Amino acid sequence: MTIQEDPSKSKKGRSKSEEKRFQIMAAASELFLEQGYENCSMEAIAKLAGVSKQTLYSHFGGKEQLFSDAVEATCQQYRIWDNLDASANCYDYLEAFCISFAELLVSREALGVMRVCAAEGGRSDVAELFWQAGPVKMRAKLKEFLSEQQRQGQLHFADVDTAASQLIAMLHGQTHTRLLLGLDSSYDPKQLSRYAISCAQLFYKAHQD
Repeated sequence: MTIQEDPSKSKKGRSKSEEKRFQIMAAASELFLEQGYENCSMEAIAKLAGVSKQTLYSHFGGKEQLFSDAVEATCQQYRIWDNLDASANCYDYLEAFCISFAELLVSREALGVMRVCAAEGGRSDVAELFWQAGPVKMRAKLKEFLSEQQRQGQLHFADVDTAASQLIAMLHGQTHTRLLLGLDSSYDPKQLSRYAISCAQLFYKAHQD
């Protein structure tokens, strides 16, 4: 989970409090990926961020909140919901969503945190924290969009929840699975984009009638 600079908010444009928060999130993200959730201490995060533990706790109540916020910030970097507008062209938005979500799934951050969750499954709450901060919120946004499209008569679903699950499942394709398992170390961005677009087309055609 590498927290990147937001082009709309340069370092000079951030307040001291915002800059400290950014430093902490960036340090925590790196350490969570390198050490795992359980082995990563708040003391180590504070040291890497160049802040005191008191400052760290003043921004984040504890490691759980810090991890959840880091996951959410990583998802936001891919700007999946930037074009979410009830008046937006339904297919254009679906295609943009599929491409952005496919890119997020194969990112170093997403693959890394999924491996951390799998490694610590049953031994900590990290998987549930990730699930609530990332997939649950993203799924809720997608369902909101699909429900609005159904209300407008653009798409038709027997069950919106099932439809959202099917679209998300399609996007977890072969490229993502092979990268997650360490079978591949790289991928073809153009091929990934073509696959994401084909998912959007299939989903859109299936739910027009």
